[in-house]
Amino acid sequence: MPLEVLLTNFKRVVVKDSTINAICYGAKLMIPGLLRFADGIEVNDEIVMISTKGEAVAVGIALMSTAVLATVDHGVVAKIKRVIMERDTYPRKWGLGPIAQRKKALIKEGKLDKYGRTNDNTPSDYITSLSTGVNTNTTSVVVSNNSSSSKVLVVNDDDEDDRQVVNEDKKKKKKKDKSKDESTSDANENTTDTLVDEKKKKKKKSESDNDDNEDISLKKKKKKSESD
Repeated sequence: MPLEVLLTNFKRVVVKDSTINAICYGAKLMIPGLLRFADGIEVNDEIVMISTKGEAVAVGIALMSTAVLATVDHGVVAKIKRVIMERDTYPRKWGLGPIAQRKKALIKEGKLDKYGRTNDNTPSDYITSLSTGVNTNTTSVVVSNNSSSSKVLVVNDDDEDDRQVVNEDKKKKKKKDKSKDESTSDANENTTDTLVDEKKKKKKKSESDNDDNEDISLKKKKKKSESD
């Protein structure tokens, strides 16, 4: 009787064949490795991960519900509770991407130590990509299927040009904003100066009117005294 009979009460998720060996080595199940999933899965439910052939791979704890699994495109689906399948039953499929290939090439050239850590010979762009989480490398290593030799292909050369254009646009925008702020401040200063001048004129006019009124009142008093 197969082992899978004991797991029929668990809710199931089907994983890709390329994901199985990584799970057997203890990796969490991520969204890219998920093919199908059962209804009614809730967070912290125990689920069984199976292959496309129906083989039990591992038992795990769900970190996403069915509703979330149907909508997201990245994230951790489940963490491993118990691995069932033997390691290396399926071929190893991790470490074959461009970043991993470049890391292997740098280790081979002595620009990284044997554990993949940086040293004095490590290229600055590789260190920058590690710190920012963005791959700034313009080359990727592709292994030929016909021979054991490897050849380097240049890719993504336009990325740097795009970044330069974006930076230039940002600088131009900053200059425009700065000139706009300066013109606004100049206009505000001119407005305040105009208001001050108007206030001064009004004050002078009121003072002159008061003086005229005083002169008129004095003249009237003088005339009245003379008549008396």
